[in-house]
Amino acid sequence: MAAGVVRRRLALAGATRRQPFAAIPKVEDEPCCGGFLPWLRSKAGASISSALRIGTSPLGRSLFASQPIQEGDCILQLPHAAQLTQHKLPQEVRLLLDDDAVARAAAAKVAVLLMMEQRLGHESGWAPYVTSLPAKDQMHNMMFWDLDELDMVRHSPVYDEAIEQKERIRKQFSAAKPALERFPHLFGEVKLEDFMHASALVSSRAWQTSRGVSLVPFADFLNHDGASDSILVYDEEKDVSEVIADRNYAVGEQVMIRYGKYSNAMLALNFGFTLSRNIYDQAHIWIDISEQDPLYKKKLDIWQKHRTPKSEHVCSSGCTRTTFAIKEVKYSGNKGVGIPQALRAFVRVFCATSIEELEEMAVEAAENDGRLARRPLKHAEREVHAHRKLLMHLDSMIQGHSTAIE
Repeated sequence: MAAGVVRRRLALAGATRRQPFAAIPKVEDEPCCGGFLPWLRSKAGASISSALRIGTSPLGRSLFASQPIQEGDCILQLPHAAQLTQHKLPQEVRLLLDDDAVARAAAAKVAVLLMMEQRLGHESGWAPYVTSLPAKDQMHNMMFWDLDELDMVRHSPVYDEAIEQKERIRKQFSAAKPALERFPHLFGEVKLEDFMHASALVSSRAWQTSRGVSLVPFADFLNHDGASDSILVYDEEKDVSEVIADRNYAVGEQVMIRYGKYSNAMLALNFGFTLSRNIYDQAHIWIDISEQDPLYKKKLDIWQKHRTPKSEHVCSSGCTRTTFAIKEVKYSGNKGVGIPQALRAFVRVFCATSIEELEEMAVEAAENDGRLARRPLKHAEREVHAHRKLLMHLDSMIQGHSTAIE
């Protein structure tokens, strides 16, 4: 088995969710980061954190409590001026990045800035941070998977998303390359692999705030816990990004935050890992009306007219499917409440057997909130038939998923 496949399987198998500690683990200081915090304090012109220290854990570089932390404490604060944003690009570079593929992509401009700082090396004013970032061979984002590795997840919509992401990055690079080649003293030889590496660093480490896309040094050393309520937030009044502790931490305990409410597919795509128990996980299923159905055109017309929200997905082969996200939903009784209403509506249209039945659905939609097939079908046996069709489709997808895992 190729080394890359082994490495990525291990990365995807490893969950970063916090596990209960039987004892406070020994914290090993990160040797390459001894001067990092003094440098960052100087860059920020203020204290960043007195509650956190840099160390290593089974998850790699991590942040640990250096003193007791109480729920509600501000444990990290970094002014916007000490963050890497597109506005720190030289003006002459920014002005040339005016192609639509780059102009509307703030993350791509931050990636270009990161390429420039990496090229400058120790001459960069951001060298202590830039040199602390993982090298390309230390990253497991799906952007770096080859086609054989991607084929292992072909039965998941994340396959198409990974293909689309690769293509989007290539287009952004093609648009930016002519501009960057005009500044060889800043970028050297402009290579796609360097742009992909920088883009992967941005997609896995940057935050979106009201000020735009930002790489926030030190904050991105925090590992992800999907169950955490701590997130990085931007305070517009103080012009700082900060993290508030969601619980108490003992000295030496690893401090974690939630990067976002991401499914395992999105974690694998942008971060290169999954969680064994992900409360925000979801599965995308797609279902189509057969073109052989004598009512195909009528069903398609009525669905496209009334569907809410829009749910078309264009797959990598160019076909168009109707896709739905399935996730665990709770109500106050802490029990699942079933499949999405939009999917129920679709299978009711999918299983209609007459134009009259479809027209009744359209009239019902017009008389109510405009959404199609929100109510169960009037004939109970038709409603049962529709749900059985859906169950068969789900069973087939589950079997395909199991085959892919094997």
